[in-house]
Amino acid sequence: MAEGDVEQTFWEWFVAYRSPSDIKKHHPDFLTMELCCFACTFLTFLHAQRVGGRFKYLWVGVILHGLFVEMVSYWMPDIDSFWHAQGIFTFLGKRLPLYIVCIYAVFIYTASVVVAHSGMKWWALPPAVGLTVVMLDLPYDILGIKNLFWTWHDTDPNIYDRHYWVPWTSYYFHATFACGFTAVFHLSHKIFAPDKETYQYAGVCRETLCMLLAAMFGFPLGVIQFVFIYHPLHDTYGIHTEVCVMLLVVVFGLIVWMGDRNGHRAETFKRRWFLDEIMTEVILHYTFFLYLVFTSKPENNVVTGLHEPKKYLCLENYDEAVFDFHCVDEKPAPGSHWYTICGTPYQNHMEYIVVVCAVCLLGLVWCLTNLRSTGLPGHKHHRGPHIKHD
Repeated sequence: MAEGDVEQTFWEWFVAYRSPSDIKKHHPDFLTMELCCFACTFLTFLHAQRVGGRFKYLWVGVILHGLFVEMVSYWMPDIDSFWHAQGIFTFLGKRLPLYIVCIYAVFIYTASVVVAHSGMKWWALPPAVGLTVVMLDLPYDILGIKNLFWTWHDTDPNIYDRHYWVPWTSYYFHATFACGFTAVFHLSHKIFAPDKETYQYAGVCRETLCMLLAAMFGFPLGVIQFVFIYHPLHDTYGIHTEVCVMLLVVVFGLIVWMGDRNGHRAETFKRRWFLDEIMTEVILHYTFFLYLVFTSKPENNVVTGLHEPKKYLCLENYDEAVFDFHCVDEKPAPGSHWYTICGTPYQNHMEYIVVVCAVCLLGLVWCLTNLRSTGLPGHKHHRGPHIKHD
């Protein structure tokens, strides 16, 4: 829907430009986050180009997967439950900021490289990528909703259970969809290139096929993982979503532990301490959110754009403490979808600092430890064993 319901041309619908100076004036931390995301994405792209092989196809596949997931989410009413802030470039009727496409590479490509360095069994890679994506996502989700990088549907039962105003299902989504994408990417390679090891390049045709299958079928495989744990427990028995997420973490964690204990590693791996693209990107990613939690003033954010339609949002009884309307003279008119919301201050800033610092430390230790644990399989200079299919 366009601002003020003005009729749009195709190109006006397809992409909208917003001046960075306007974002800096009204939503400065969002602009900084966008630029940080673009920098991190560029580092993942450089890594994929330098390493080559399957990793180039992995990077493209992740981007295609992100586009597929986002477009389906906007198209299906049952999961159309979030609205992004307007970025520098926003696509598809002002629903899809460019940085959202990029952040799939920041999360899934980075997690894939981190886990590839671990040397664990191939069947443990998908849940390991899923858990690593959650570690990368935690500070982004917690500070993103507080700083109004997006907003959630107020009354959707699937996102009602929250953790610092982040739906628990958001963490479940990141883990399962990243797991689903990774599973298809590697399993299809095993099927179509049985003579190759997990990260060995199998040629343009077979790698392209694996990439496209992962991009398309990572979504339904992620949905299936909701069906087996989340929906029976939450919908049938009324169990809190936090419990469902913890069960998923336990299942994934056990698989990762078994795959890691029986993994293949070179007996010796000597590596000079240097910052390659992924190391640099991981440090930049977590450093930004450490900076943000100490310096952000969410009460100063004035965010105009697409939000929850007024017909679903009760202005007298909504339960979204991350925003209010203190910065505007009038509340949204009935039926509004494009309106202005205002950020709110931290209720306990120190609690946010402690939580975000803790999850950033966890993510940094996990990622950097794995990145230094063994060589990257499939790299042309890698001398260690490839991960076997057994």
